[in-house]
Amino acid sequence: VYERVYWSKYKNLDFDYSGTLTHPGLKTAFDNPKEKNWKDSNTYRLGVTHEYSNKLTLMAGYSHDENPAPKSTLGFELPDSDANIYSAGFKYKINNDISFGLAYLYSDKKSRDANNKDVKGKFTGSGAHLVTTGLTYRF
Repeated sequence: VYERVYWSKYKNLDFDYSGTLTHPGLKTAFDNPKEKNWKDSNTYRLGVTHEYSNKLTLMAGYSHDENPAPKSTLGFELPDSDANIYSAGFKYKINNDISFGLAYLYSDKKSRDANNKDVKGKFTGSGAHLVTTGLTYRF
């Protein structure tokens, strides 16, 4: 599956603290809009499902997400980079009305250099592990 993500709509990150930040340093750091100017990006996904038996279904997937964040606005609040995403899971049919599922996803973010007015350095070792489970009951 191919998906185009229209990140170019994300121009800035702007919070309004409505007078709660009185210290000039805090106001400068947190109350001014942060320019983002992200670009549109592509995502590619591939998944397979295999009915191993009438009770057990196995699933696996791969996805590649392109990075939308330009180096000039990369920051700690959203340190984005290209990602390779791997997933695996299963669904087990206990009986005709109840099934149980479990899945795991790992997002491996590529290393990324940052060199702009806010951040100078390299983001490395980024990633995420997600585990999900579900119980389905059919009425």
